[in-house]
Amino acid sequence: MTVAKVLSALALAALTACADSEPQYLLEPAPSKLRVNSVVRTVLVRTVSLPTYAADQKIAVQGENGEVLASDFGLWADEPERATTLIISRNLNTMTSARVAPEPWPLPEPPKGVIDIRIETFIATKANTFQMSGQYFMGSETPDPIDNFDDPDKPPRILPAPLSDKARVFDIRVALPVNSAAAIATAQATALTTLSEQIARDLSTR
Repeated sequence: MTVAKVLSALALAALTACADSEPQYLLEPAPSKLRVNSVVRTVLVRTVSLPTYAADQKIAVQGENGEVLASDFGLWADEPERATTLIISRNLNTMTSARVAPEPWPLPEPPKGVIDIRIETFIATKANTFQMSGQYFMGSETPDPIDNFDDPDKPPRILPAPLSDKARVFDIRVALPVNSAAAIATAQATALTTLSEQIARDLSTR
């Protein structure tokens, strides 16, 4: 092995050891009392899209001049996009009558509704709040027309989609009295529950 390869391996080992020594924090769901009946029985939640800084395992915060900084708080214990997707799926399973799952879809029956969440801002701000803003979309495929066998001259009956297409904008802010990893995790969970409640209410109406 060459000297360059040895040095490269040592550098990688040092970085790994450094990362392993950083504290890691879980993102856990915040409770909600909301319970609604969904207009569809099964719902797929696509993997949540996060900004690049929020998708990183390093916990990011906003600096005094508005810049995004990697904090020295530590790391998220799970990949942020996976964690947020699983929490929203779990929340919707609890809040609604639908069976909700993240992609890839795990159940034999195809989902009747689909939710796509795209988060634009997901950060502890300099204003001592946690801000989560973005858009979400939901809908379902229109069923195939039903032929009228009693009267073939009549056109097929068109059925409406069980869940009409919706596009919503959200901007959720949660007070952050202490700037710490634990406080940020709690505020994130609260924001995700608030978003889940908004989505659940949309699932309850055509």
